[in-house]
Amino acid sequence: MYQFLKPIIMTTVFAAGAVLPCAAQAQQQLNIFSFEDSSCAAWSKTAGNRAIRAQYEFWVRGFASGHNHANPARQVAVGKLPGGDQLYAYLDDYCHDNPNSSYIGGVFRLIEQIREATPPVKPAVPPAKKEAAKEVAKEAIKPPAVPAK
Repeated sequence: MYQFLKPIIMTTVFAAGAVLPCAAQAQQQLNIFSFEDSSCAAWSKTAGNRAIRAQYEFWVRGFASGHNHANPARQVAVGKLPGGDQLYAYLDDYCHDNPNSSYIGGVFRLIEQIREATPPVKPAVPPAKKEAAKEVAKEAIKPPAVPAK
């Protein structure tokens, strides 16, 4: 009687099985260790206090290093991450434009803007392995020994 529903139900179950893992992955929590209050309001309150802003800067440098570690193909190059007044101005502007956000959003945006594709690096071959490879190559091109008569 309900045989016509069977293909519809099977298709729905299959689609749900394919979509649910993607939805769960999209909602995966990202743990970011930062200051107790990482709001733009907290950042803005530090204006004029270079000692506290320096602590934020150190955090940003560590965060960028963590990004580089996790994304070897998309690195923030040495010398590209602004520091001091340049960084403070960038985060001031971000927080001015996004007052209800976290300053961490500004850090994400900055890293997205300055990271670069990094060419893959060939692993270094230790000298001992190079010598062994040369010996194998020499043996491979030697003519076969002719037996003595």
